[in-house]
Order: sequence, then structure tokens, then C-alpha cells
Amino acid sequence: NNTYRKKIHPVEFNGTAFVYSKQKMLFPIGDDNNDRHTTPFINFALILLNIFVFVYWQELGRNISFTFAWSTVPAEILSGNDIVTGRTSETPGLQPTPVSVYLTLLTSMFMHGGIAHIAGNMLFLWIFGDNLENAMGHRRYLFFYLLCGILAGLSHVIGASYLNQNILTPS
Repeated sequence: NNTYRKKIHPVEFNGTAFVYSKQKMLFPIGDDNNDRHTTPFINFALILLNIFVFVYWQELGRNISFTFAWSTVPAEILSGNDIVTGRTSETPGLQPTPVSVYLTLLTSMFMHGGIAHIAGNMLFLWIFGDNLENAMGHRRYLFFYLLCGILAGLSHVIGASYLNQNILTPS
């Protein structure tokens, strides 16, 4: 008896995204930029910078020392002091931060935890960033990108401290 069977909708490709047959978006792989009237230089530069940092400095996620030196650590932001733990049971080893700990709110925006992390982030930046840059203009888009990154870092700091999470966890 098929009365109680749930109807399964196959996934199809509609030219810009994989969608369920009822036109619900599953995973975007592109968009239509026919109405774009500016070249998204800032978006291209941000994507290249993210990839460069991940490949060259983070060594495809293998350079934990670099990542832990330049990522935002809630305890450092809350205290204003650099915390170096080395290798302990609590953390894999927070490294000396070569700049003010507050600058890690900017530098952490370019840190990624692995291939899937950077691939997902850059895919969405590629698809949506150019549209935002076209609508906002180059300078306002760069300001918006940096502001959102700083707010994301502060969200990690606030969330970790108020939800009683480990405030030594870098982000």
C-alpha cells in the first residue's frame, strides 16, 4: 500500500543551482549577473586573500601554530592580554600573538579550519559577494565585509563567555 509513503522529490540542476523538483534551492553553484554594472574587484581580492592565507600561511590547515597565533581567543579579547598556553590538555596550544590581541578580530576573518570550511565560505562569497559589491559599491562593500567579520569575532567572544564555553577556544 503506497498510501503512507512519503513522496521523495529528486534533485535537479536548473542551470544555476541544484534544486528539488519543487524549485526549493538545495545548494547554489552560481547566479545570474547580467544586471551587474561593476567588476567586483574587492570580492575577487578577498577571495584570493583568503585562499592565499589558507594555502601559504596556514599550510592547508596544517600550521596550527600560525592559526592559533592569529585567531580570536575570547579570553584574550576579554582580558586584553595575550595568553600563551603551549600544549596543555585544555587547548592544543595558544601561541604568542605578534600583534595586539584586538587585531585578531580582523586577522581571524581569514583563518579557516579545513578544506571544506574555506571551500564553503569562498563558494558563498563568490556567489553573493559580487552582488553585494555591485549594490553597495567597492568601499562600502569592503567596510561591510570587515564590519561583519569583526562582529562575528565579537559574537564568538560574547557567546563563549556568556554560555560558559571554553574561552580559550580560538575562532
